[in-house]
Amino acid sequence: MQSQRVRKQLVVRYGVDKTDKIALTTNLSETGINLNTSNVFEPGVSVQVELKFPDRTFNMWARVVWVKKVPRQQAHLLKGCMGLRFIALSPEWIEYFGEWSKSQPGR
Repeated sequence: MQSQRVRKQLVVRYGVDKTDKIALTTNLSETGINLNTSNVFEPGVSVQVELKFPDRTFNMWARVVWVKKVPRQQAHLLKGCMGLRFIALSPEWIEYFGEWSKSQPGR
């Protein structure tokens, strides 16, 4: 079953060894997120993710599923992006996302 995607910009900190990079989501679902960033990792890499909502922060692991790289000389014009799939979904995340997504316009 495909989970419902919500178009929303949220701040995300992410990285391999520590969450030292910052990006914005373009959309997210219960099972993953799309990050708008030029700092992409290769598919298959496990990434720590800190996802900030106005009232709560979630720390999770995700795996890079796909990437869109932008040549360095065009980085000032275009952003790359990457799709992440969460590795382990906590019951707290599933409950929170279900309620939060219902309150989002245009879902």
